[in-house]
Amino acid sequence: MADPLYEMEGVAIGYGHPLLENISLTIKAGEYWGIFGPNGAGKTTLIKTLLGVLRPIAGSVRRSPGIRLGYVPQLTAVRESMPLSARQVVELGALDLKGLPPVSEALERVGLKDVGRQRFSDLSGGQRQRLMVARALHRRPNVLVLDEPTNGVDLITRHALRDLMRELNAEGVTLLLITHLLGEIGPEVGHFLWLDARQQLCLGGERATVLHSPDLARAYGGGLKAVDVEGETILAWECRGEEHGV
Repeated sequence: MADPLYEMEGVAIGYGHPLLENISLTIKAGEYWGIFGPNGAGKTTLIKTLLGVLRPIAGSVRRSPGIRLGYVPQLTAVRESMPLSARQVVELGALDLKGLPPVSEALERVGLKDVGRQRFSDLSGGQRQRLMVARALHRRPNVLVLDEPTNGVDLITRHALRDLMRELNAEGVTLLLITHLLGEIGPEVGHFLWLDARQQLCLGGERATVLHSPDLARAYGGGLKAVDVEGETILAWECRGEEHGV
């Protein structure tokens, strides 16, 4: 049995008043989690609470002392005009660590081995997103959190990032993928955390258990459907004959 990395018990999250309550969740080493919900569902608030950035309003959060975290923020939260080279952006993400391998290894892992000297502001949107992944990987994390990593990037970058995440998980890295698009959570994602503060919905656990929960049908109506998009089977929620992210 894998060791628990994070444990939430009876947790309430929010800023001053509860957004979601009674959250109990265990994340174990080597698992791949899709943290899904519409905008405003509480995804970022929950992650901040899980990682210790926010204190829970109620309940307890336990974290393993052996965690080394890598975090990939939303690209919209990163200043496009940073006067830094790609290499410097990666280096700045690990100033608190020593004995790391060369930055070039992380750049090569994400397909950017030749852009180290280029200015961040000169990179394309897809290159910037891959660079932020390299920045997180340079830390040699055993837990990688990705916040909407495919927002605003081209199709090639989307597929490259999904392939990389699949490889990292196969190597033992625990992944937490935050997204508001159900179709971004592929079949390789074994665990779901489905959040919706407006519905007071918080379902976490193994993929099949969450996706077939009757609570989802009660919350949204309709049901899950597999949809073929550009040769790839993705999940969608079918409601009144239309397909939606939720």
